[in-house]
Amino acid sequence: MVLIGVWVSTLLGDQPIMNMMPRWDGGYGFQVLYDSIHRGQLFEGDRVLDSNRSEDIRLLHLQGVYTWDRSIRMTVKIPYALEAERENLDGSVDRYEGLGDVTFALPLKQYFNLDGRSGSWTLTPQLVVPMSSYKENGGDAYDVFSRRWGSGLFAGYETETFRWFFAVGASYWVYEKDKPEVFKANLDMGVNPTDATQVLLEIDYRSEDDGAGAWTLGPSFYYRQNLQTHWRIELKKDYHESVGRGRIDYASETKLSVGVGFVF
Repeated sequence: MVLIGVWVSTLLGDQPIMNMMPRWDGGYGFQVLYDSIHRGQLFEGDRVLDSNRSEDIRLLHLQGVYTWDRSIRMTVKIPYALEAERENLDGSVDRYEGLGDVTFALPLKQYFNLDGRSGSWTLTPQLVVPMSSYKENGGDAYDVFSRRWGSGLFAGYETETFRWFFAVGASYWVYEKDKPEVFKANLDMGVNPTDATQVLLEIDYRSEDDGAGAWTLGPSFYYRQNLQTHWRIELKKDYHESVGRGRIDYASETKLSVGVGFVF
């Protein structure tokens, strides 16, 4: 018996560069992100089947952005699985390496400046383009990407002062074939200890229409080395998760993400 329903989320909500830049006409940039993902429990629905097996995935993301003016951007996100490995119920081990599905987005922003506070409203249509064909009934090969066309719409609000930051957002995704529709929401809040740093607590919620879902919680740290170079690290853990009705899959995910971005 092998597992079903395996894929990874490839940062569909976050946008380069570091969800912040560039904020000027004709600006452009790129960022490189590294994800280390560990899933330490095997679930059937919301029930733990086995805590002695695991799945480990290492991803590299190349992401780019171009800003026509500060209110209209175009982004592209290209993930690559450096190495993925999972243990099956029959004792066999599957491994995978390869290019993931590409996501295009068009973030539309309305900025505002108030007395001692600034921020923005965001509306972002997005499109996922599969880079390989989907295998019906799971196929014979292990693949950590969904391999389906998908489209989503994100709406968000953020504001900050010299010291504080707050952001909230939600998105809805629909896909072809049998991949469930997905609702996601996020709440980020924290402080700016210095002019060049930011520390946030990030809370994410994901719900799929087949019953799968999870709450995700963890800290993030941002550092501006100079005007062109920006760093970010985050550590997140899933809680109260389910892999969906009739599905057997790994959950209880812990993810470490490290990235560097460059803007011009």
